[in-house]
Amino acid sequence: MHEGHPPKPDPANPNPVTLPDKRGWLGAIFGKSDETEAPVAGPAALAVAGEARTPDLFERIGGFLKSNRLDPSPVNYDLAYQFFCSDDADLMNAVEGAIARDGMLRPEVAREIADAAANQVSTELLEKLIETAHQSMAMAASLVVKSTADTRAYGSALEKGAVAFDNGPESAARALSLLVDLTRAMIGKNEESERRLSEMGQQMASLQDNLAEAQANAETDPLTGLANRRAFQAKLLEAARQAMQEDYPLTVAFCDIDHFKKFNDTHGHDTGDRILRLVADALAEGAGDDTFVGRYGGEEFLILFDGIMARRAAMRVDEIRDELQNRSLVSRTTGESLGTITFSAGVAQLLNGEDVGDVLKRADEALYKAKGAGRNRVIISGEE
Repeated sequence: MHEGHPPKPDPANPNPVTLPDKRGWLGAIFGKSDETEAPVAGPAALAVAGEARTPDLFERIGGFLKSNRLDPSPVNYDLAYQFFCSDDADLMNAVEGAIARDGMLRPEVAREIADAAANQVSTELLEKLIETAHQSMAMAASLVVKSTADTRAYGSALEKGAVAFDNGPESAARALSLLVDLTRAMIGKNEESERRLSEMGQQMASLQDNLAEAQANAETDPLTGLANRRAFQAKLLEAARQAMQEDYPLTVAFCDIDHFKKFNDTHGHDTGDRILRLVADALAEGAGDDTFVGRYGGEEFLILFDGIMARRAAMRVDEIRDELQNRSLVSRTTGESLGTITFSAGVAQLLNGEDVGDVLKRADEALYKAKGAGRNRVIISGEE
């Protein structure tokens, strides 16, 4: 869906990687030239291909960074390490897909993949939060048991004191003094229990906030603040299920910034990031409150129109496109004109019995046609 629009993936091999024409990144890793294009199936294939001469991890990571012209920064090094050593299928597919699409892993795409991986809720964080919750619950249970025992002991002492009042003035005076002391002690214990219960309440509230923050971070694109791909897909699945049950329309729009790679290469990645945020804000503000907007990856965005038919959704998207193309953009740092920014979009409405993968595919195909028809336009699936 980016510039050039490569062929659709082969279902039998959904994640192929095509190497650059001259010196492929696999060749760079193993220290040899590769003049032909060849499919690679990721890190597992590297291990098989390298049986005759298995490079150590440092050489593989170094070759990966060099062949993709990535700076040897800690973030890029960690991304390469995760690519070769982790079992994160999403990360590996994202890296391989980017190389297949662009011929190399572009720096801004590498940063995006690294940010997405870093924003997942870590197992360590969840274990820590769960342990805190267990400790608070155990403390609460212990406090309840102790308070129950203290209450029973106080009740027993009151009964004995009442009996002592019938045994004469001296016995009554001693009983009264004992009951006063017991009552003061019980008041003190109640106050301590209230304090500890208050602390536990604060801990549980903090735990809830931490969980909510972790969940939000895991579902948010760090650059634009929009929902990320995972969050959008979850929202789409739920919305599609409800739309089918209640029989109302649901539409998705795939939007892709025109010539973004060329713009990024010309003006730099910082300016490119600002353009991504600009388009994200334009889509989020222009689509309306009854929509859900997410960043699918790179310069691609998705909009979910819940309860809205395709033609009306396309009109909204086209209004955003028209408003955006009429803006004259200027660089904040240099003051030079950046020209105008446009995007192309494909719109598809969910059909009866269709799953979310099919409606996304149709929106994607409509986007391809919008690109092929000259860009800077919106096409509805089935009406092109």
